[in-house]
Amino acid sequence: MRLPSSARSLGPKTAAILREAPRGVHAAGPRLRTRSPLAYNCGALDSPEHAPRPKKLGYLSAAPRVSTRPDAEAGGPRSHVLGVIRAFESLGWTVDRFIVGDRMPRGVAGGGSEKALSGSRARTLAADLTRLALGLFNALRARRELSGRVDWVYERHAVLQSLGWVFRRGGTPWILETSGLYSDEAKTERNSLVLTGVARRLEVFAYDRCDVLVCVSEPLKELVVRETGVREDKILVVPNGVDAAFFDPALHEPRRLFDGFTVGFVGSLLEWQGLDRLLRAVAALRAESLPVCVAVVGDGPAREGWEGLAQELGILGEAVRFVGRAPLDEVPGYIAGFDAGFSGQQGMKIGAMYHSPLKLYEYLSMGKPIIATAYDDARNLVRDTDAGFLFEPGNTEDLQRALREAYASRETFPEAGRRAREEVLGRHSWEARLRAMIPRVEEILHRRER
Repeated sequence: MRLPSSARSLGPKTAAILREAPRGVHAAGPRLRTRSPLAYNCGALDSPEHAPRPKKLGYLSAAPRVSTRPDAEAGGPRSHVLGVIRAFESLGWTVDRFIVGDRMPRGVAGGGSEKALSGSRARTLAADLTRLALGLFNALRARRELSGRVDWVYERHAVLQSLGWVFRRGGTPWILETSGLYSDEAKTERNSLVLTGVARRLEVFAYDRCDVLVCVSEPLKELVVRETGVREDKILVVPNGVDAAFFDPALHEPRRLFDGFTVGFVGSLLEWQGLDRLLRAVAALRAESLPVCVAVVGDGPAREGWEGLAQELGILGEAVRFVGRAPLDEVPGYIAGFDAGFSGQQGMKIGAMYHSPLKLYEYLSMGKPIIATAYDDARNLVRDTDAGFLFEPGNTEDLQRALREAYASRETFPEAGRRAREEVLGRHSWEARLRAMIPRVEEILHRRER
């Protein structure tokens, strides 16, 4: 990725901006220099309940590989970004987007980009330096395009770069959402980062300076507080959700890969997804004459190894098929063709599992029971919907037990799936998430204004 020429001559204000740019870890972020739109509109407020809600949002994403284009390799982030934007809009907000991945050449976010990023140390270092430069350039460009037009900015956090700090410097509240401690995750789980120390300092800067930090799980909040020292009173825990209007079984024809009982997976093929255990469990069950099949929709660094494992186990083709990446508008059809959806996250190398898997919500929104490792999100969803089968992380024998139970209960799946979708519509859609989150954000902003 070559830095645009305009980024090499940013004009006379660059030095002043650089003085405000992140350089290290601060114990506490500064107070807003000017009052937020909430205060401008309302004057002195006694309570956030009296405040009219702002309705103009700037949605920010600095990651070059996160794109809303149909051919984007990072399908989970794409679905997440679109779901959040559509939910804000459905709640009456006007959303202006500044999504860097949508502005990059298609090859940057397309198929094979993640493998290329981690292909060699020199290549990864070059990508790190490019991301650092793009971070400053895009922050200034985002400010030029959106400043004065939005009441809040809501940013999806990215490694080595953030955009919202320039808006907060001008008095616009900055809500930052994070799905992980990315400086650790990119290094240890994806091997896609060299400048680890720089990434950690920039990450702590962003967490510290934002007005509200949104974490997708309680374990992630605890990790962020422990590792970065960010104050708890500015953190909201908001699990992931789903665009239930898009992931609607009434709108999509099933794409079945097998006639028999099919457990399906949708997502990036990364080691922590645990598909190797699913393949071994299915091979063992088929040896017992239990006809379980596996459909895998997605791509990633682990695909080659998992296809090789399926070949070794003698189930590739006959009982296991890898579809590869699918356009977003085809994903619901593939899920509709599953009998149950698989989410098998394993413990991560950094010692925690703090994710809130989108796929859990997408499966249930499509009326499909889940077979999942017993982490927080899955436990809560199975408790709420009674449409799932949990197994111990890392335990292949317990996964076999869950698969047997699912197969034995398959006749109940249509009714269980219907009830699960109703639960998702009421409590786990992106609209439901934001409807609950926005007043809590307003409360924190009001508290910081006082």
